[in-house]
Amino acid sequence: MQFIFQSQGGIAMRPGRTQPLTLTRRALGTRLAGVAAAIGFGNGAAASTMATPVPVLDPDLRDAALRGLALAGYRGDPVTAAAANAAIERLSRTDPEGALLARIYQMLDVRPAQYWPENVPEAAAADLATLHATIRACQPVAFGYTDLSGNETARTVLPLALVHPPQGVKLLAWCEEREDFRQFFVRAIRGLTPRSGNFGEDRLALLEGLLEKEAWRV
Repeated sequence: MQFIFQSQGGIAMRPGRTQPLTLTRRALGTRLAGVAAAIGFGNGAAASTMATPVPVLDPDLRDAALRGLALAGYRGDPVTAAAANAAIERLSRTDPEGALLARIYQMLDVRPAQYWPENVPEAAAADLATLHATIRACQPVAFGYTDLSGNETARTVLPLALVHPPQGVKLLAWCEEREDFRQFFVRAIRGLTPRSGNFGEDRLALLEGLLEKEAWRV
């Protein structure tokens, strides 16, 4: 499977890319730079080079910790924000996927849209459970979708992450119909159905492309 991502430097082919991009400037401080490793982030070959083996976190606990790091910059404390950025920078060397997710969460978990309807229904709990499971399994999903203009379409996507801005829970995904990254309000999804397949080998490259696109939009 191959994907073409548009970045500020042009179009680049990224088939099964395994090396992370340089995503941020050097962290502003080093306090708590080892927090991510100390609480158990990291796996694979990078983690095996550490002097003391670090246990892999439960996936739910790992995700909660990543979201906590992402929110540190919104607490009005520059020291805490710098420490969180330092931890994410350190994390990029031991758990590249975790660092990418933390940066994506920094931008999209709290950034509101310019407009969204009032009194809209919440996302269905069953759909959220399915999306959490398929994201973790790197499994494609198909669904019907109604956009804010009332247009209905059928989509097949590679689900990458869920974010929780004020206007409602969103799925971030690679859309096969649009051949690009798209955001979907989970409340507007109908007939969510897991599909066969596994895009695990492409997940890191997809997250890199998603982060590049969102960084360009900011």
